Amino acid sequence: MRTKRPELIAALAVAVGLSGCGGSSKPRAVHQPKLPRPVAASLAARTDEVAQALDGGDSCHALDVARQLQREMIAAINSRQVPARFQEPLTSGVNDLVARIVCVPVEKPHDRGKDKGKKHGEKD
Repeated sequence: MRTKRPELIAALAVAVGLSGCGGSSKPRAVHQPKLPRPVAASLAARTDEVAQALDGGDSCHALDVARQLQREMIAAINSRQVPARFQEPLTSGVNDLVARIVCVPVEKPHDRGKDKGKKHGEKD
């Protein structure tokens, strides 16, 4: 199964969108929880890396990076950097992303015919 870039971006759009600007000098009447910028930027960068790997046809690398993203997300939650309000949607989105990617090894052109003409068990 190949995940399309829009679905991938949507999986963490909540995280990036929730990071907010945070630079306003006006006090707000209601405190809006936000992801710290470094956390949001890191998660977004991993998401982009997954998308690039998928766009390049390397689903195995995409899955590796998605799992790294998942570990980073868990670490951010465990270190209390992700407000409780965002934990479930972020976790669901990242877990869904990891579940959608299936590693399909790409046969490299130089591997084709490598053992051609050899009998089973015969070495170089």
